[in-house]
Amino acid sequence: MCRVFRALVVAFWFLAAGGMGVALDGGGAAQGKVLAPELARRIDALLRDPQLRGAQVGIDIVKLTPQGPTSLYRFHSTVALMPGSNAKLLTTAAAFDRLGPHAVIATRLYRVGDHLVLVGGGDPALGDPVLCHRAGWQSTTVFQQWANHLRALGLTHFHDIVVDDSIFNHDFVNARWPLGGAQYLDWYDAPVGGLNFALNCIRWRPVIDAHGAVGLSIKPFSAYPPVAIQAHRGPAQRFWLWRGLHSAECFLRGSVQQSDPHWRQTTIADPGLYTGAVLRQVLVERGIQITGSVRRGGLDSAAPAPGTKPQLLATYETPLTAILYRANTDSINLMAEALCKLLGHLATGQPGGWANGTAAVQAYLRSLGIPAAWVQLVDGSGLSHLDHVAPAALIQVLVHIAMERDGKIFIDSMCRPGHGTLIYRLRGSPAAPHVRAKDGHITGASTLSGYLFAPDGVFVFSIMCNHYHGNVNGWQDRLVTALFNAESAHPR
Repeated sequence: MCRVFRALVVAFWFLAAGGMGVALDGGGAAQGKVLAPELARRIDALLRDPQLRGAQVGIDIVKLTPQGPTSLYRFHSTVALMPGSNAKLLTTAAAFDRLGPHAVIATRLYRVGDHLVLVGGGDPALGDPVLCHRAGWQSTTVFQQWANHLRALGLTHFHDIVVDDSIFNHDFVNARWPLGGAQYLDWYDAPVGGLNFALNCIRWRPVIDAHGAVGLSIKPFSAYPPVAIQAHRGPAQRFWLWRGLHSAECFLRGSVQQSDPHWRQTTIADPGLYTGAVLRQVLVERGIQITGSVRRGGLDSAAPAPGTKPQLLATYETPLTAILYRANTDSINLMAEALCKLLGHLATGQPGGWANGTAAVQAYLRSLGIPAAWVQLVDGSGLSHLDHVAPAALIQVLVHIAMERDGKIFIDSMCRPGHGTLIYRLRGSPAAPHVRAKDGHITGASTLSGYLFAPDGVFVFSIMCNHYHGNVNGWQDRLVTALFNAESAHPR
């Protein structure tokens, strides 16, 4: 399907110039087209919904045709609004373009003297509980396999585990994310490092031991993070796990009546040291002696003498497609943020960070002819309220993807209604089976962008709402349904 649109690459550039013979911002339809006037009437009526009174709304809809993309409807389409997780589409598209559809991101284990060196390639999905579960694995299965491999080689004694996460900088948390109220403890604010494990969160639950004392069960278990038990036995289950923003130590506080069966998750402070600590624990449990510590360093710093050659022992590779799926279907911020930092590293040769990462994404967008005023990014996932993207920019990226030879691979990473973050969206709508899209939500922003594969054509849409009243998910769903119904009423 997407191969058909490779020939449309020249026609695609019309979007940057504002379109050809189409409705102006504010609504209306292309002259001489039956679908566009009908669609315009339906969307104009939806825009009068009281829920949108005082809101900022941007809409852009195009249809892909053999003659080129044709604009069907625009409403403030070049005004940059908060995108929420729709920003992930920009980051993941840039990574797809830079790395290619068959790319992998590798994590490697080396022997240097009597040390093990774990070298990160920026993989955000190592030990991802969801991906591991789908493969029938535990989060630590890769490390278990490595331990078995070391034993098979007769390598059972090491001193330190050295973690080399220098591919990214050590600004693990973006200062422009909303961090108030200890939001940095929530999984969606997980820190981003060159080595990451299990979404950089621990799973935990309070327990009462055989002596009646309060304790904490953690998985996967390791010496990191350090935990202090400050909770007490009490008549109610009112407990929480807390740490300071840049502090590793966690504190279990509150009142615990009985062992709790429910697992919760909390972010850790340092992804690299956490990954190394879990690796150490798994190796020890499998009979590999580690007599030293887990510390940060590099292949050179681990060498006992200059010129000591590292010995590659094991490699684990995560396909880019798995990371794209977790970013675009399940909307895991860590996936997009790691890709953002990786793009920064690849573009500059320096440790990847949010500055060079977002610059790399912007460079990709400029290569598509997208004006700088349409996009302002400070992260890769859209978690910050300082991110702003125009619907026209999202449309331009999605049209470009559809014209790529392997574009279907990217499109397949996007969410289907009834799955992922769209599990409750477009229920009962005739459009639902034909949609691949990405939603986005942060305080004050709700967005939905993607594709509608209708019986008579492919439509690309972006619907962005800021500062609305209530929940506008249903309103956005009605708009997509209106597009499907308008097309069905006037097939060509």
